[in-house]
Amino acid sequence: MKAYFKIALVLVAVTCVWLYFKWVQFRCETTDTITLTGDITPKTFVVAREYLVSSKALNKTFIVTSSGGGDAETALALGKLIHKYNWNVEVIDLCASSCANFIFPAGRVKYLNRSALLLYHGGPHQSNLLEFVKNIDTTIARKGSIVVPKEIGRKNMEGQLHISIEKNEESAAKEVHQFLGISDHIIMSEQLQKLISMSDEFYKELGVNVLLPTYGQIGEYESTYKSYKYDGFAYSLESLRRLGINNIQLRRGEWHPELNPVYKDIYQVTYP
Repeated sequence: MKAYFKIALVLVAVTCVWLYFKWVQFRCETTDTITLTGDITPKTFVVAREYLVSSKALNKTFIVTSSGGGDAETALALGKLIHKYNWNVEVIDLCASSCANFIFPAGRVKYLNRSALLLYHGGPHQSNLLEFVKNIDTTIARKGSIVVPKEIGRKNMEGQLHISIEKNEESAAKEVHQFLGISDHIIMSEQLQKLISMSDEFYKELGVNVLLPTYGQIGEYESTYKSYKYDGFAYSLESLRRLGINNIQLRRGEWHPELNPVYKDIYQVTYP
């Protein structure tokens, strides 16, 4: 799902304002919420940054209605802000890929609704990504230039590399890189290594195992992953906690991700 930005500012009361664009934000003296629906793009960071940083509310929740993920660097940048400024994270329906990798673990309190699904299918440590970019860097160095595909990796089945970026996202992407301290003038393999290093540091800060995005692609699960029959994998509540994702609260005291319509397209993984 592509993200389109619409802005409408409506005054609800003296101290409360609704702001609607790609998401909805509700701001009051005691409660702030940002609700994300759709893909995570560099523009998501540009729009959200101010609100994540400036909120003075006692209760702040970043709500994910449904997101299939998106740009990993952007999701990492958002996760850093969510963690630094003590936002809670709540998943209503689906939080997949980079959303599950970086946004959900960042929450101070992590809320799961009854049929919410956390879908994982790879991340920076995914074994084939570094191989892909090293081959491209080597070929470019040897030949000067090559025709590079826009995407590397199997869509919706594993983490992908997006080689090019939409023109209208270039400025926003630079803001994300500046925030993360990534140079725009390094080769692809160096950029991926930088992302790996930053995500590892972030997980260490959170106390989360770096295998979170990829455990379902290795060991006993490698053949299932490489069958490319599934959109990804999911963990039980116990496995999530063993991976270091703590302070999870279940809305109404129950969680049944198997009720989510996407669940039929994934496989279940147990850690360790």
